[in-house]
Amino acid sequence: MFRSVRQGRANAHKTNLRPFSNSVPVATEESSDFLSTSSEHLRLAHSLEPIPFSRDIEISPVNQNGDLGHKKFSVVGCGQVGMAIAYSVLNQQSAGTLALVDMNREKLEGEAKDLEQGSAFHQQVRILASDEYSVSADSHMVIITAGAAQKPGESRLDLLERNVAIMQYIIPKVLTFSPHASLCIVANPCDLMTAVAAKVAGPSIPAGRIFGSGTLFGFFSSAVIDFQKVKLGYFIGEHGDTSVPVWSSVTVGGVPLLAHGQEPSKMHNDMHKEVVDSAYDVINKKGYTNWAVGLSGGYIAKTVVNDTRRILPISTCVRGMKGIKEDVFLSMPAAIGSTGVQRVIDLPLTEKETTKFLHSADTIWNLQKGVWENI
Repeated sequence: MFRSVRQGRANAHKTNLRPFSNSVPVATEESSDFLSTSSEHLRLAHSLEPIPFSRDIEISPVNQNGDLGHKKFSVVGCGQVGMAIAYSVLNQQSAGTLALVDMNREKLEGEAKDLEQGSAFHQQVRILASDEYSVSADSHMVIITAGAAQKPGESRLDLLERNVAIMQYIIPKVLTFSPHASLCIVANPCDLMTAVAAKVAGPSIPAGRIFGSGTLFGFFSSAVIDFQKVKLGYFIGEHGDTSVPVWSSVTVGGVPLLAHGQEPSKMHNDMHKEVVDSAYDVINKKGYTNWAVGLSGGYIAKTVVNDTRRILPISTCVRGMKGIKEDVFLSMPAAIGSTGVQRVIDLPLTEKETTKFLHSADTIWNLQKGVWENI
């Protein structure tokens, strides 16, 4: 009753904002509703519902409502990358509870205590740590980094066989305690592990709830490499050697970087190569990567738990897109919210970009098909 009276008083004194000139029509609630409806229609016309990991599963609408309340975030696998993500989550103020899960209990307890001792310098966060998955119960989001470590000179794809069994062990445990959580896979090889995780989870988990960090790191790191700070377009496809820079989507001040039909220059190709090779360079120099991927993981966490619907290039099922027939997970720009992938953007590509994207899909599938039917 109190609420309705207060709203009535507010409406009694509310008028439409006046334009700068009498010749400009007044914007009414009806016109605002029309603009909102038009914007929603445009968004739906150029995007797709998340695609299930198998063609045998019916596509169901995504729940667009996310009332998160108290936010709990969990990290499974607390090595160099996992702890970098945890540290990033603390500093980005993304959650009220942070749960850490790792098989090395003694080291994990030390990591948790170290973070707790810095509690005076970050927001009030409850930090939990255990080798038991029950500590992650009722999480809103779980990032999984656990997996065999990448060795110097080893490609991400070479990790497949060693990491499939690990994912088959982890996913059921995570979903037992957090059946409604969004899951982000950071373990390498990212696209393959995301596909494996989705299939292990099964058809009861809605499409889009499980996704991979994909080419998000490359998307942002390219701005660092470009000393002129010209914002690059999306990197799509594999998180790795066959990723595709979509130069045709790049604009500078609203003007396309490349004229219609113009090919990327050597500078553009060198920039893409530097982004792809940067992780290998870091591994050769220090033995592993962690800080950059940790920061990107923290960014994903904040996007999900705050339900911001940011459009990010992440790894999701792309079967049916650009003619792909297999159950392949690759990076495409997608709207990310509290339930994971909300919509997948059908990004326009040139003929050559499409060819490279299909090559990326073939590269992943040629490795994935060897284990896919056995999962």
